[in-house]
Amino acid sequence: MNSLIKFYRFLLPFESLAITTNLTFPEVLQKLDEIVEPPKTWRMPLRFQKSHKPYGGTITGNTFKLRRNINYRNSFLPIITGEIHPQPSGCYVKINMNLNMVVMVFMIFWLWTPGSIGVLALLAWSVDRSVGAIFLPLFGMCIFGWALCLFGFKIEAKKSKDFFARFFN
Repeated sequence: MNSLIKFYRFLLPFESLAITTNLTFPEVLQKLDEIVEPPKTWRMPLRFQKSHKPYGGTITGNTFKLRRNINYRNSFLPIITGEIHPQPSGCYVKINMNLNMVVMVFMIFWLWTPGSIGVLALLAWSVDRSVGAIFLPLFGMCIFGWALCLFGFKIEAKKSKDFFARFFN
């Protein structure tokens, strides 16, 4: 099971961050409340429509679920979930960043379809070389989709990781 999780983390983007801070639990909640606005049901990324706070989402008890407010489209924007654990000398904040579930399902479908057809084409090519190397563009499509997803996610995740590392320390 552990190797399956490592394989999943290799294929689909995932980030985690653990921050220990000297702030108390109410101070952490207050600081989060300063940067988080309630989620909007319909967000149109218009240039003249600026958000007042850098993140949108919900804070419930000791957990939160956020998305960065951006003025452009990025389907690979991380969904940030976190837990705040009070400790004797401050708090421990555990943050996970994942893809949106709809985007994840779409990417699995996108990578699975040409990948499985590519494997079949590779098997046919290995048996009969006159078939042609049709598997190359199919594998190229898989690599392109994976790289698009990975880089779109990692760029946004790095911005959020840097923000939260500075924010809580």
